[in-house]
Amino acid sequence: MTRQRISFLLKIATFLSAFFGVSLSLVFAKREGYFPYHKRLLYFTDQSNLWIGVLFLSLLLCRNPSWKKRLYLLKYIFTVSITVTGLVFCCLLAPFADESYTPWTLCNLFTHVFTPLLAIVDFFLDDYPIFISKTAVFASLLPPFCYLVEALLLETFYVDFGRGVPYPYFFLNYRSPAGVFGFSGEYPFFLGAFYWLILFLLLVLGLAVFFARQKKKRR
Repeated sequence: MTRQRISFLLKIATFLSAFFGVSLSLVFAKREGYFPYHKRLLYFTDQSNLWIGVLFLSLLLCRNPSWKKRLYLLKYIFTVSITVTGLVFCCLLAPFADESYTPWTLCNLFTHVFTPLLAIVDFFLDDYPIFISKTAVFASLLPPFCYLVEALLLETFYVDFGRGVPYPYFFLNYRSPAGVFGFSGEYPFFLGAFYWLILFLLLVLGLAVFFARQKKKRR
C-alpha cells in the first residue's frame, strides 16, 4: 500500500475513533460520574476530539485545492491540541486520579490514547506539502487558550462541570489549597493554577514547534 492510501485509512480511523470515543463519553457519562451527560462536552478532551474528527472528515471530503491547504494548516493546529489531550491524560490525570475516577475505561482509551496516536501517526505519514509559518506555530495556542478562558469563566460563575465541582481538571482549580499563585503540600494541588496554566501553554508551544520542525525536515 502507498503512503497516500495508508494516510487515507488513518484519517478514516481517526475520525471514527474521535466520534466513537465522544459518543461513548456521552452514553456512559452518568455511569462514570458525570451528570447531566452533556457536561462531558465542557471538557477539553471531548472538544479536541470533535475538532480533529470534524477536520479529518472535512479533509476526506474536500476537493478544492485552496481550501485543502487551509484545512491542512488546521490539521497541524488540531493535531497539537489532540496530542496535548493524550499527554496530559497519560502523564497527569491518570496517575493522579482519585478513587472517584476510573481512568482506563474504553471511552478514555479512545479519546485519550487511540485518537491522539492515530492523528500523530497520520501527521508524520501524510506527505501533503504545507509551509508552517511562525504565525501558524503561535496559532496552535489558540484552541487551548480559548478553552482555558472558557473554563475559567465558567469557574467564576460556579458552573458544575458534571462531577459536582466547579472546575474541569484539578490543575485548573484556582480555589484549590494552592490558590492561584501559591503552593501546597496537599495532593494533588501542588501548584497554583497560574503555574499550571503557564506549564500547559508551554507544553502546547513546545509541541507546536516540534511538529513544525518535523514537517519542515520532510519538505
